[in-house]
Amino acid sequence: MGGSFSSSSSSSSAKKAVNAASITATDRAVLDLKNARDRLQRYRSQLEKDEVKLTERAKAAKANGDTRRAMHYLKVKRHKTKEADNVNAQLLTVMQMVDTISSKQNENELLTALRTGKDALAALHQEMSVDDVIQLMDDVEDQNEAEREINDLLAQGAGLDDMDVEALEAELLELVPQEEEKEAEEKEAKVPDMPVAPSDKLPEAKVPAKQKEATSKPARVAVAS
Repeated sequence: MGGSFSSSSSSSSAKKAVNAASITATDRAVLDLKNARDRLQRYRSQLEKDEVKLTERAKAAKANGDTRRAMHYLKVKRHKTKEADNVNAQLLTVMQMVDTISSKQNENELLTALRTGKDALAALHQEMSVDDVIQLMDDVEDQNEAEREINDLLAQGAGLDDMDVEALEAELLELVPQEEEKEAEEKEAKVPDMPVAPSDKLPEAKVPAKQKEATSKPARVAVAS
């Protein structure tokens, strides 16, 4: 029991020490200003309530014919009003101070972030300078050029270059008319020669006399009786 209580108390005290160390003077100033702001706001609210009460008492005294007491209440009310005005001015000053400190804290955080970024960039630049980048780009370009040369050599070994292709195309164009002429000659050789028609008049054929008589007589037609 005693050992556990002592360990818990020591841990809580250590936490308090850490929290106290993490609070800066600026944080304490902001906290004090906010506390003062809250006190002024409560005091202003109380003054406003007193003004309302004094106004009601002055009205009641006037109604009862007690003018002197009514005047006293109005004087006290005026004093409360002036005090409330002073409180408002003080409250405005405190709020402006709080806003100014908050703005400066934001600026300090921004500057700290910029400083950290600048240090990081400086460290990176130390690792690789501008000359290193230029050399790296040159090395990359050299490697790309070597790769292109290798590809060109492989293409030449595997096929024909542009000049060879053009020469083959020209030779092919020359072969096409020769092939067409050869095919035409082969077709003419395969067709046989037709006999030539005679130009002289053919002799008349001799017909026997009996055949002439038979053809010259009209044929008899049989008539049924």
